[in-house]
Amino acid sequence: MSNDICGSGPSGAAGVSCPRCRRPGLPVKQVTVAALVKDEYLPLTTGDGFHLCITPQCPVAYFNGDIVFNEKDLKVPVWFKEHTGPVPVCYCAGVTDWEIMNHIQQGCCSSLIDIQKHTGANTGKQCLTKNPTGR
Repeated sequence: MSNDICGSGPSGAAGVSCPRCRRPGLPVKQVTVAALVKDEYLPLTTGDGFHLCITPQCPVAYFNGDIVFNEKDLKVPVWFKEHTGPVPVCYCAGVTDWEIMNHIQQGCCSSLIDIQKHTGANTGKQCLTKNPTGR
């Protein structure tokens, strides 16, 4: 799996390294972190400067100085981290990779337009608070 995450290229990376894997993280807004951490961690999400670890094998999701949230501390799985079960493709519509593959295998979908029509994927506007990247 590639470490290239949309927005994490030279213009997207701020150079702040993950405290676990030491790779640069992707800047994310505080509102994204606050929306996605489990409720018990919400008091720790104040302030700016959060980053998302983009290394698929690293358990860290968000970090900001001494504050670290592992993926298990989130309400949703991070789509590009390593998983064995279904992974969200569209957080707004709750569509997983398995659901899309099922539609393709059944023969009802053969294009992005078909998939959008049948699943609602990529039609929402809530990425800031539902997608771990905030995008």
